[in-house]
Amino acid sequence: MNKLASRFALLGLALSAVTLTPVAFAQDSTPMSSSSSPSSAPQHAAPDPQKQAERLSKKLGLSDAQSTKITAILQDRQQQLTVARGDSSLSQQDRRAKVRSIQQSTDSQINAVLTPDQQKQYATMKQNMMNRWQNGHGGSGSPSGSAGSSDNNSN
Repeated sequence: MNKLASRFALLGLALSAVTLTPVAFAQDSTPMSSSSSPSSAPQHAAPDPQKQAERLSKKLGLSDAQSTKITAILQDRQQQLTVARGDSSLSQQDRRAKVRSIQQSTDSQINAVLTPDQQKQYATMKQNMMNRWQNGHGGSGSPSGSAGSSDNNSN
């Protein structure tokens, strides 16, 4: 039980870091605008929920029903993130907290759709993504240093 809780916590951390990257670079600019920010880092466009669901479906072996549910969850997340990122009444810190909350909620919803084996694969995928993100960004931006150990069973 404790192992499962730690996996959820790690997954939430990974998703938060991945989700916060576009916020840090885009801030108040629209996520779909190309080359409007003279940042030296590449501009991150909002991921397409349909493509994300297809990728998850292939990697996790989702059923049609699971894929449909996850597509809806990802579309809802994208709408919520767009609203949160565009909310100029929030401070940058509050906006990040809102994005983190949306991501954690989405992750909980996705895990509720997955089987236990798929949840393990999903956690591994997120850990691998977090590791790649940290390697590409020098490991900065992670609120805790607990992203060191991962089992690379499949990729």
